[in-house]
Amino acid sequence: MPAEIKQTEHGSQIGDVEFIWAKNSKEFLFANSIYIRGKPSIIVDPSATFTYLEQLAMTHSADIVLNTHYHADHRSLNGLFKNAIYAAHEKDAPAIRDYKTYEQWCDANADSPYSYWRKEIFEQYHITDCPVSKIYKGDELIETDTTQIQLVHIPGHTPGHMALFFKNISCLYLSDIDLTPYGPWYANVVSDIDDFIASIEKIKMIKADYYVSSHGERIYDPEKFIEKIDRFFSCFAERDEKLLEMLKEGPKPIEIICSEGIVYRKASLVDPLKSYFQYLMVQKHLDRFIKKGIVIKDGENYFLK
Repeated sequence: MPAEIKQTEHGSQIGDVEFIWAKNSKEFLFANSIYIRGKPSIIVDPSATFTYLEQLAMTHSADIVLNTHYHADHRSLNGLFKNAIYAAHEKDAPAIRDYKTYEQWCDANADSPYSYWRKEIFEQYHITDCPVSKIYKGDELIETDTTQIQLVHIPGHTPGHMALFFKNISCLYLSDIDLTPYGPWYANVVSDIDDFIASIEKIKMIKADYYVSSHGERIYDPEKFIEKIDRFFSCFAERDEKLLEMLKEGPKPIEIICSEGIVYRKASLVDPLKSYFQYLMVQKHLDRFIKKGIVIKDGENYFLK
């Protein structure tokens, strides 16, 4: 019998694990958070709602702040928890500790729309560097007096991206394998398509009663999870196919390729951020094709071998 889901003021709760839904989850900066009661008490990815998380911080209700990866939308409110221990995967911890590292890992172009946006939101929301002192490799078991959390390393989105399997309630938190219609996001310098594919295949093998992602206010049952993750996973092949179909027409520079709806719908490309993210992700697909000997680059043009 699956554990009971209870509704709370700020989200949903299973056992002593409360999922706090992001109030502005459709915006880039906000993601769902998790509060785990017990000893030690843990807040995962503090970002969802300022008022509630500020209350938890002021009452010293969290002993550990655990970030599933280094992205700003998963740690925008880390700074509230000044007396907590900060924890993360060893491969993502440097970018949580140091903004310069964060910048280098995100984007090689300091003048891009993405770079300007990052600087603006870090200043606007006072996102601070955090002294990560608890380091994980992504296969450890974290035990509180109420909950067992199996860490699962799922690189690709970021090198140290982690999922959390709550063993006692049979619930898998997918973090940014987020099952959204946009599909997988791997626009950072350190993001990797092949690692991302392997991580989704790994996640699909984990059986649970419930599945939760970092975006969207929903707890999925196994049937719905399989439907959603299969659709999410199919985006890799669909993007490959669109690129190859374009190149069948003849050699093209990346600017022409990226003017079409490869990752995002063409109408969405008026948004400078989405347009730039598409450019970065398309570049990764093209580089991958070149390594496989499928595509050749001559000057500014890409063409099929």
